[in-house]
Amino acid sequence: MSKKILVVAPYTFLPYRSGGQKYIAQFLDALGQQAKVTVVSTAQDSGYIPSAHYRLLPVLPYSIFRYADLTLKATLVDLIERNHYDWIIWEHPYFGWLARAIKEKTGIKTLIHTHNIEYQRFRSLGKIWWPLLEKYERSTFRIADKIGFITPEDKRFATDIWNIVSKNCLDIPYGISIDSFPTDKAACRASIIETHQFGSDNILLLFNGSLDYAPNYKALQLLLKKLMPRLQTTNNHHYKLLVCGKGLPKRDKELSAFQSLGVHYAGFVEDIDRYFKGADIFLNPVLEGGGVKTKMIESIAYGTPVVAMKKAATGISQSLAGPMLYCTPDHDWDQFASVIESLADRLQEEKTVQTPAEFYSYYNWKALIERLLTQLPD
Repeated sequence: MSKKILVVAPYTFLPYRSGGQKYIAQFLDALGQQAKVTVVSTAQDSGYIPSAHYRLLPVLPYSIFRYADLTLKATLVDLIERNHYDWIIWEHPYFGWLARAIKEKTGIKTLIHTHNIEYQRFRSLGKIWWPLLEKYERSTFRIADKIGFITPEDKRFATDIWNIVSKNCLDIPYGISIDSFPTDKAACRASIIETHQFGSDNILLLFNGSLDYAPNYKALQLLLKKLMPRLQTTNNHHYKLLVCGKGLPKRDKELSAFQSLGVHYAGFVEDIDRYFKGADIFLNPVLEGGGVKTKMIESIAYGTPVVAMKKAATGISQSLAGPMLYCTPDHDWDQFASVIESLADRLQEEKTVQTPAEFYSYYNWKALIERLLTQLPD
């Protein structure tokens, strides 16, 4: 008999337009294929149909004040008592006070599903109230029966620094939907070259992310000002940097000032998978924020190697990624450019590098959920 699970997702995640939204959406869809899942959330965007694998109850208001809505306790207690759920999963620790109240009232087994150590992320973004969040987040972890971590580093922090019981800490990394190396990479590359009218001899670099998120925008500025001028000094390869993502400020005029450096702004693209498959190298120099960089996992799954600063590669297993992940010291742009050059040489000789089969068997959503459910006792 499959487990019955209630999930509280505190914000709109459909249709997903960020890595965090995509993580929740795909996690819930995969979970719903192996358990009976009810999701309490906000109303999703108009006209978008949620997954058929779970029941969505849009009872949370859009207002930021939902995080202090005292009426939610009665709503959730009623749901739990009528449906006899085995577990409740809270996406993020933001509803920690409510998770405690619900557990005390119903005794339901509780899993806090983290996407980052949140206080660290907000501290890196310069938010002055991070010490309050640290105390709140830590106390929320302590009331949980299990805590799901997206990175080994976050899990180690919880056990080593916050003294959270290690047996209560689970690995729930960002997952992928495919289970093998794609066969249409060459076709995707040809399609991108045709779409943007590039020469077939160019090395296609890809940067993707929501550009209204400060860490992504700062990383883009570094690529434009630190990396691309360096790459133009080489005579070995011609580079094109494709920038995909919504939210570029109007003042940047679609990056027209950098076209002479081979930079092309594609904006938000619906078929981002085609770009991941068709690019030669994915770049991630993000140095702020927290958590695993989901797009790096997607890129590796789609068979496109990643060059990243050390901080940006946090949470991704080098042993599983194999020849698909190259890390450089933070802020070392000479080495970053040098690694891209060396990788471009290798791609020119070998045409492609192969993602290890072990990467798919670990990160595939079906396998992830099977492992998770075995760690949630009845």
